[in-house]
Amino acid sequence: MLSLFRTNQASAGLFLFLYALILQLPVIFGWVEAAPALAQSGVGGTWLMQWTKGQFYLSALLPVLFVTIQGIIANVLVTRHRMSRKITQFPGLFIILCWAIVPSFRALHPVQLANILLLLALLSMGRLYKNEEPAVPLFNAGAWLGVAALFSPTYLVLLPAFIIGIGILRRITFKSIFQLLTGTAVILSLVFSYAYITGALPAALSIQFSALGWWQSTSFPSLQLPGLITLAVLLLLSIVAYGIIVRLLNIEGKKNVGIQYWMLLFLLLSILVSGASEIPYFQAITAPLGVVLGLRFILLSDGKAEFYHLVLFTVAMSATIWTVFS
Repeated sequence: MLSLFRTNQASAGLFLFLYALILQLPVIFGWVEAAPALAQSGVGGTWLMQWTKGQFYLSALLPVLFVTIQGIIANVLVTRHRMSRKITQFPGLFIILCWAIVPSFRALHPVQLANILLLLALLSMGRLYKNEEPAVPLFNAGAWLGVAALFSPTYLVLLPAFIIGIGILRRITFKSIFQLLTGTAVILSLVFSYAYITGALPAALSIQFSALGWWQSTSFPSLQLPGLITLAVLLLLSIVAYGIIVRLLNIEGKKNVGIQYWMLLFLLLSILVSGASEIPYFQAITAPLGVVLGLRFILLSDGKAEFYHLVLFTVAMSATIWTVFS
């Protein structure tokens, strides 16, 4: 199966969509229930959930579209910024697989759209390398992050990671930090200015920031445990794989891979201030984690890659197997 994704052809995006759709079929056909997100989210996330409320098939199909777009952008990110010596669709593929591993991730959640915007911000950030005019990519990166924060306010926790990213790709200065923060501030200011003009500012502020709070421990349903354990194992393996991934890369590639790890770290920290104790928010880590895993799988032999992929695919379908045959 992986041979379909060892290509740089434009049609690979269709394969990613079909792959995500196959993994979502249990939800579409009602074999596995994917409860809607209950956590409060930003003004964009609240609008998204209200817009799709009561529309089952739209809520089931939008996650497929969102993770496919994440995969396509991730593949562009890896190729454009030389994070791999081979061009494949593996980074996007493993974003989709990480998303599908935990059954509760299959439900529509604002984080799925926030991750698209995060990857767009990383595309802009990567343009800083050897760029004599960094103002535009810095502003764009901050702006994309600001839009992501409208769907998941906890993504503002990533601002320090982006500042670290500036230091990785070029010499960090107060001016560069200001340009990044300006992009984020402009987006938030425009949204809240519009809310003020329409008389909805208090409600908008309440919706946007009420989701922030210390995370509270929660029980993990047995149906979610295999996926969560697998995700934790993949996270540990991705950490120890850093040296192998960057070994033969040029300087630009190494720097951009390092930024993925910083994003992964700060997304893990964002869980601490995510307020509600719900499992679906954990999928925030799937974008950088999927990229890193994809880079690692590129370096595996074909046989090993196929075997490990089959294991992960089986885990992703385990909830369906258990529900149908139990």
